[in-house]
Amino acid sequence: MNKIVVYTTIFLLLYAGLLNAQDVIELKSANELSGKVVNGKSIREANGKVHLVQGNISVYCNSATQWIDENKVELRGNVRIVQDTLTLITSQGMYYGNERRATGQGGIILQDPNATLTANNGTYTFLDGKAIFRNNVKIVNPGYTITSDELTYFRFTEDSYAKGNVMVTTDSAVITANSIDFLRRSGITKAFDRAKIESDSTIITADSLLNYRRESRSIASGNVVIISLRNNAIISGDYGENFELINYSYIRGNAQLEQIEQGSDTLIIYSEVMEAYRNNPEYYVAKDNVELIRGEFIARCGRGVYLPEPETVALTLQPVVWQENSQMTGDSIYAEFPGNVLQQIYVSKLPDMKNSVRSFVLTKNENRFFEDRTDQASGNYITMNFKNDKLNLVEIFGDASSIYFLYEKGMANGVNIINGRDMVIYLDESESVEKINVMENPAGQYVPEAKIDEVNLRLPGFEIRNDRPVRKSN
Repeated sequence: MNKIVVYTTIFLLLYAGLLNAQDVIELKSANELSGKVVNGKSIREANGKVHLVQGNISVYCNSATQWIDENKVELRGNVRIVQDTLTLITSQGMYYGNERRATGQGGIILQDPNATLTANNGTYTFLDGKAIFRNNVKIVNPGYTITSDELTYFRFTEDSYAKGNVMVTTDSAVITANSIDFLRRSGITKAFDRAKIESDSTIITADSLLNYRRESRSIASGNVVIISLRNNAIISGDYGENFELINYSYIRGNAQLEQIEQGSDTLIIYSEVMEAYRNNPEYYVAKDNVELIRGEFIARCGRGVYLPEPETVALTLQPVVWQENSQMTGDSIYAEFPGNVLQQIYVSKLPDMKNSVRSFVLTKNENRFFEDRTDQASGNYITMNFKNDKLNLVEIFGDASSIYFLYEKGMANGVNIINGRDMVIYLDESESVEKINVMENPAGQYVPEAKIDEVNLRLPGFEIRNDRPVRKSN
């Protein structure tokens, strides 16, 4: 029994000695060596080709001051610290043996097979593979580059956490922000505070961004703006997702599309949801509480589709369109802008749709003395033709009805009430009715001014809408 105790004691002492040898920084060689005691602490000075070792960590430098009791070394000149495949290079620094931690100043480089880090100064802990570099930080990998004011790099997972003027460059995107978490192996990048991502077809800015590199997908939150690089289209809102591989973007909450065209009116669309399809043909779909403003062409509906080329707008779900002093309603409204100029508006009734309504056009008199007199036309299908942004021809297909007021020398002169099939209304430059042609079954009634109060001056479905959208301030 006593022999067992003795052998056990010897083993423990030897193991403790081995551990102690591994913990202590050992000076292997130097050209010159001197020692002294300051305040009761042993200090060793080494100069010329200094080589120190702690476990599997080797330290090389021109000169060193070793605090033996505190197990730390100040390193000066051509400092190089090596652990397996990792090399740390700096001009001067410290190595703390108890913590297995090295610091560098005046320029520091960390090299391993996965990445190379550079900065003005930094710290590296060998036990957990954690580097904290500051000032002019740059990390280079075959698949990415990161620059920042400060960066924390975890060597064993290849994750980087950067702050201050951060830029991450990969083969598919450039991401900038004040703070970025770059998770290399999971393929996820998190950007915060003035975040921006530039890819082949889009530029996205937001308060925060989440990028899935392998999927080429980004999620943006807060003050989201997505710019199409193919044209001048900009969509924005509270929350957005972008799918780069399929050229699709989605915006939710206070969504807005802005299409800027040189030499023509800027298009603005507001909605709750906005979808961008950037393939050929490129088009945008707005949903819920849609408002559209393009010069004098203003609309409201539940769903709208916009094509930039050729420029067209398709509106459904209770659409209403205002063009100067005219108002159009129906089940569906489609407008064409060839050459960025309004040319035609098609208003259609969809008989198979639930709660379908007749197409309706009304034109208010701009004269304040006759503002209660509104010209009207209704039918199943109406085509509005414009010239120089002015309505000059209205075609009504199928059963048609119209009411238009007459004037002579600026005075009211009665009203014409006309019904029939396939009606054409001609207007002058002031958008006043010049004449009406009815192709089939015409029936008309002229009511003189003296008897105008004796007839119904409203076609079925007549409604003046007072909810014309206005452009919002940014």
